Amino acid sequence: MTNPIAKHAQTVNFLPHILVRHRHIQTVLLTLHRPGQTALRQVEQEVILETAEGVRLQGFFSPQPGQAKGIVLLLHGWLGCAESNYNTLLGEHLYRQGYAVFRINYRDHGDTHHLNPGVFRGDLLDEMFDAAQQVARLETPRPLHVIGVSLGGSFALRIAWRHAHTPIPTLGQTIAINPAINPQLATVSLDRNPLYLHYFRSKWRASLQKKQSLFPDLYDFAPELSAKNCMAMTEVLMPRYSPHPDALSYFSSYRVTPKMLADLTSPVTILTAADDPIVPVADFHALADVSPYLTLDIQPYGGHVGFVDIFPFRTWITEYVDRVLGG
Repeated sequence: MTNPIAKHAQTVNFLPHILVRHRHIQTVLLTLHRPGQTALRQVEQEVILETAEGVRLQGFFSPQPGQAKGIVLLLHGWLGCAESNYNTLLGEHLYRQGYAVFRINYRDHGDTHHLNPGVFRGDLLDEMFDAAQQVARLETPRPLHVIGVSLGGSFALRIAWRHAHTPIPTLGQTIAINPAINPQLATVSLDRNPLYLHYFRSKWRASLQKKQSLFPDLYDFAPELSAKNCMAMTEVLMPRYSPHPDALSYFSSYRVTPKMLADLTSPVTILTAADDPIVPVADFHALADVSPYLTLDIQPYGGHVGFVDIFPFRTWITEYVDRVLGG
């Protein structure tokens, strides 16, 4: 099905240098790059958004000195933050292209554990949609574009789905990069790889320990901290500190399905990689042709939120986003 809204259907494949083509190299290479001081950071303003339900979310707003082309809301991945390399690299590029940029931290991400007593979960769409509505108003009537990676890509897709029922008047493009549309399989995948398991389990344990230290009367995460992998940690956490009886119920509550994306009323682009070692590509094939508003682009290479090349070093995602947003 041809998308009448998103006219940027890709004809150029990402073909990185053979030295960095392997999926694991693609996945970790961007984490080694340090952007340094940027124009984006020099003008940023800390903003605490408060949702209708009283949830407080920290963000960093980088306004343009003059009239912006629009505002871009950047959504990071699980256990990432507003300062993650992919966020600052993409944010800097977009800022130099004339967009205002808002980088948000989910609850319990970055240095925000103290802002809310409740723990973070991937199914907390209400607060993220409320935040998107507030960010849109910062540059009204200019368009709001939402770009998310991994779990942020999942949030971006669900914001676009919610928009179909509760419109954000200025919503423009939504771009989901390696979105974790099936969180159960993504968790199984990262648990299978010792490197990714160590990385995510260590970061999650540190986050839970910090939360417990701030709210000792509410939490005792000893069982979660002793669990051997992320799936086991989820199985322990959900019945104790969420409305979900088990991990399967939790993951099902925020899975992105073809039926959801069939409801889209605004242009959405999914960019993922066939070699992604964390988000399996198989589920994406079911999304083909579900909506005239959806562009699905499965690249052969890129790993998980990689799309990095060398000689010279470049982040292909910035070029891709330019094409989607129209330069």
